[in-house]
Amino acid sequence: MRESENARFHRYPELEAKRMLVELMEHPSQYNHILESFISRVTCRLAWGHSEANEELKQRARELLIGVSPTGAMGNKLPFLMSLPDWLSPPKAWERRRANTERKFFEIMQKDVERDLREKRAPQSWMKTFLEHRGSWGFQYDMEGAYSVGMHGIAGALTIAAPMQTFCLAMTHYPQYLPMLQEELDRVCGDRPPRSEDRENLPFLRAVIRECLRWRPPVPTGIPHYLIQDDSYAGYHIPKGSVMHPLEWAISRDPAMFPDPESFNPLRWVKPEFPTYREPLTQYPTVINCTQFGYGRRVCQGQGVADEDMLIGIGSIAWLFNIAKKGENDSDESCGDSGYDSLSETEELDEKDGLRRHHANATISAEELNAGLEKPETAEELFYPGAWPAADIAEEEVHLEKIRVKTKKSSQDLDPTLDFTTLLIAKPVPFAFELSIRTRDRAEKARSLFEEEQAKGAYSSSRAYWGEDQGKGKELGWGKV
Repeated sequence: MRESENARFHRYPELEAKRMLVELMEHPSQYNHILESFISRVTCRLAWGHSEANEELKQRARELLIGVSPTGAMGNKLPFLMSLPDWLSPPKAWERRRANTERKFFEIMQKDVERDLREKRAPQSWMKTFLEHRGSWGFQYDMEGAYSVGMHGIAGALTIAAPMQTFCLAMTHYPQYLPMLQEELDRVCGDRPPRSEDRENLPFLRAVIRECLRWRPPVPTGIPHYLIQDDSYAGYHIPKGSVMHPLEWAISRDPAMFPDPESFNPLRWVKPEFPTYREPLTQYPTVINCTQFGYGRRVCQGQGVADEDMLIGIGSIAWLFNIAKKGENDSDESCGDSGYDSLSETEELDEKDGLRRHHANATISAEELNAGLEKPETAEELFYPGAWPAADIAEEEVHLEKIRVKTKKSSQDLDPTLDFTTLLIAKPVPFAFELSIRTRDRAEKARSLFEEEQAKGAYSSSRAYWGEDQGKGKELGWGKV
């Protein structure tokens, strides 16, 4: 990871941002999926040198989230279930299949890179670095390396997309900051999307990114930690063995540090009158070492990746597009299906709902979560084959408004990106807004950049690993989420 960071992550974020912009121009109603694909593709390239495993990597991340989330696997609530035989404990059988599928996936990806190395055509990746220096890492056998790379990949497959989706939410409700961001990008980048070298000259872009993490922390309950000895806090005794959650939602709303904490305000990071202001502005604000990445020995090792992905991804979106509430931007240059009337090509939103809500872990009340946002009226649970049926989700575990959709086809067509919104990672559920191209010149520039890379063979389609219907009913494959 150090090597890739020193090499500006091999320009993979910039490469995939070109594809992302074209996809957003062509299918803006799919923005939720497109942003997640951008992150997953970059992560796949960093891990293994290619992007075609991006959909599989997202699914591996969704299923793993079940195992690490308090509201996820039933074994987290009733641990004795994991001591029963598989045939008597469906949660244990599900976890065994998930783990076996994960292991096989990591093996496949490692062998693919080994083949590329033999054929002397392996792109730069973490796996290539491991395989070329096997004795440098202290691993006793290759499978340790496969897991080391694979788990780093899973960690970055979905998490970084959440603040990018929050950026869209923020610009819709706080439109005064988008022209400020665009002015900075135009001044520094001109007629091209941002590059890694622009970082020190883009303090307001970094402020917007930092404020996205604060305003809607993607892990609002924090990463749980296990106490190895008795402790005390504010007069409370906390016994050894307790599981503690640093409540990021509350930390990010300390009014002494963040005046008017419920408001999205990136100026708090670049104006001296705010407690969060730091100099020099060529370095600060930064997301590096913010509390969302954890603490101490267990701090996230992928901070640099997240920082680069968001700088390039969010900066590219603001460089090319205007964002506004639905109906407030009637530009002639708006994207083809920019009305955002659907979650996918096969479903439509109820106009009364508008999907204007933010979704997070059930430990946070809907009132706190939706502060300042209009709430939907009524809804049904959204699911698809692979998601837990609504009847299986206890009402007291949700505590969130439902959303209503009209489906033209079966539930197979519903948006799989919603699977993990009640798990450890929180993100905005798809909502209605306008995404319009700023100028035709920029649109043509973005498309030409994409086509240049496409002509070089830089982009490939997603690959399926488990056969028909993603291995349903087979020994290995996708499990319901």
